[in-house]
Amino acid sequence: MPERSPGVDAIVLAGGRGSRMPGTDKVLATVDGRTLLGHALAATAFCDRVVVVGPRPPDLDAPAATDLRFTRETPHFGGPVRALRAGLAAIERGEEYVTPSDDDVVLTVSADLPFVHENALRSLVGALRSREADAVFATDGAGRVQYLVGAWRRGALQRGVAAALDGVDDTMERGPSVRAALPQATATLALDDVEDVDTPEDLAAARTRAERLPDLDRARRAIRARLAPLPSRPGRPSDHSGGCLADPMVAVRPFPHFDTSAMDGWAVAGPGPWVVDDRVVVTAGAGGTTAVADGRAVRIATGAPVPVGTTVIRDEFTVRSGADLRRRPDAPTRDDARRVGEDWAVGAVLAPAGHPITPALVSTALSAGVESVLLRAAPRVDVVLSGDELSDLVDPPPGAIRDTVGPVLPQYLRWCGLNPASTRRCRDTDDDFDAALADGDADVVVIVGATGFGAADPLAGALARAGARPIVRGLACRPGGSTSVSVTPSGRLVIGLPGNPFAAVATACAILPDVARALTGGRAPRRQYGLPAQPISSSPVTRLLPATTTEDGRWRVADSVRTAHLAALVDCDALAAVSPGREPTDAVEIVPLPPR
Repeated sequence: MPERSPGVDAIVLAGGRGSRMPGTDKVLATVDGRTLLGHALAATAFCDRVVVVGPRPPDLDAPAATDLRFTRETPHFGGPVRALRAGLAAIERGEEYVTPSDDDVVLTVSADLPFVHENALRSLVGALRSREADAVFATDGAGRVQYLVGAWRRGALQRGVAAALDGVDDTMERGPSVRAALPQATATLALDDVEDVDTPEDLAAARTRAERLPDLDRARRAIRARLAPLPSRPGRPSDHSGGCLADPMVAVRPFPHFDTSAMDGWAVAGPGPWVVDDRVVVTAGAGGTTAVADGRAVRIATGAPVPVGTTVIRDEFTVRSGADLRRRPDAPTRDDARRVGEDWAVGAVLAPAGHPITPALVSTALSAGVESVLLRAAPRVDVVLSGDELSDLVDPPPGAIRDTVGPVLPQYLRWCGLNPASTRRCRDTDDDFDAALADGDADVVVIVGATGFGAADPLAGALARAGARPIVRGLACRPGGSTSVSVTPSGRLVIGLPGNPFAAVATACAILPDVARALTGGRAPRRQYGLPAQPISSSPVTRLLPATTTEDGRWRVADSVRTAHLAALVDCDALAAVSPGREPTDAVEIVPLPPR
């Protein structure tokens, strides 16, 4: 289930006439198997309280907030400002209601957005909390401000509604526009997927878009936009490689945490020349303090604590004659000590929220005394290998094939930033597929095979029975066209990979890093591009092909690949994602593979 966001309520506006869609209850029109109202309820399910201003439908087809209420504006069809007034009043009803702060957030969401999703609304809340504004509104892909899709400070919304309705007779059928309620300090946030449906043509276009297979880039954007991050928790960075920081990592102690020598050389007190005290050598790991009298010099090793009141001169900047030590005439006058906090001070931000937990970050945490951070661990994955035909025999009987994906797929999943917890088999029966989606406590289920939407591919039926919400339902990509990404009502992510070995591995490496980053709240993976060593013809869909580096830094890309095994990856450095519509010598995206 979505992680709750305290101090955030939502008002869903679902009571309009839909005058440009006569004969249709607009909010009950379906797109992608769910009503428009259902899409709005799924997107606001993370809120404390959700009020729908409009009629209650006989069936709700989406997960909703724990506290879901319905109300109507007075008069009915009296306009958005009256609907907001009714919504605010409904939020405040109930014994459990505690008078909130004026700065608490109220989301307003019109119920005619077929592609609205939770992450878009969370982005509005985050923008409001980080800006000096009383309301933040979404702008759609055409740059239009959607004033009914916004995040308001509660006090500003209450005052704006009261001012807009001041002196307005409630017997008037049509009330003021929501613009009459706007506060002075507003901001906008550009968001994908907030286009509304006003006409039958809009509805038809939305349905067509929902059915169209996305290309690789659009699928990745949908994954990052529509997957909510997993709950965060404290943990040691060294225990959670592959996860991401949920909060910035802040230094607990300075670095260096004592004055230390940067070089082998001499710790000297006062101006030179100096008399060498050969009885004292300060080494790394030495405890306590070493007293050095004015005009004296002692040997000091790299990393050793610098005696109080001294500076450090590296060996190559000095000349020694007996007990006499001088700075070389041509040497610069500088201190080769690293002083406390020179690299960072206590409280310095060493890595931002969303940064992946890499070996370098773990080492930095140790240097800065950071024992615990707020993080999201690498998502746990159950790998399910479907197919009655799979066999572990060296010489399978006719009709059976040896499993060549199961033993290696966990290694590819780790490379993508996921944490494979188990691997098991699944027969091609409805019961086994239903159990695969429901069993276990992993965050993600990766099902290999049975993704082709055909009679022999039961995954689609299991997803429908589970009430899963599709995010990616097929790709305009070869191989990988049958790939799917869905979320069950419990919040578990289900990824369907093709059963073909090369297709399964290639598709996993192309999209699962985006899945891992979305679930851990990390930044999008950085795309790499390279020039091909030979012209590559285009095709109607993206192709994933083996690629190998050449001595001049270009990429030799295979023209085609046999996909029933992984032999093409044995001597391969990466995959090339060859998109349609490109020129034969244009750069191609390079999809990394585990080092060979």
